[in-house]
Amino acid sequence: MKFTVIEGGKAAEVMAAGSVTIRDEAERRIKAAGYEQWRVRSLATGAPIPGPIQYLKMQIDFVAGKLEQLNPIPSDFTDDKYWPAAGI
Repeated sequence: MKFTVIEGGKAAEVMAAGSVTIRDEAERRIKAAGYEQWRVRSLATGAPIPGPIQYLKMQIDFVAGKLEQLNPIPSDFTDDKYWPAAGI
C-alpha cells in the first residue's frame, strides 16, 4: 500500500500572503460568533435567531461596507478597533 501526502493549508497560505479582504474578515467574525449555526437551526426548526446574534451580524456587515468605501482602505482593517465586540 502506498500513501500519498495531500497538500493542505492553502487557506493559511492565502492569508499569509496578505490577500485577506474586508469581506473575508467580516465572514470570519460572523462565523466566530456562531451565526451560521443559529441560522441553520432556525431553518430546521423555525425558531428565530436570537436578537443579539442578528444584531451583531448586522453590525459586522455595516462595518465591512463602510471599510470597503474608505479610500485608502486601512492596512490594519483586521484590527478589533474597527469591528463590533461580540458581547453575547
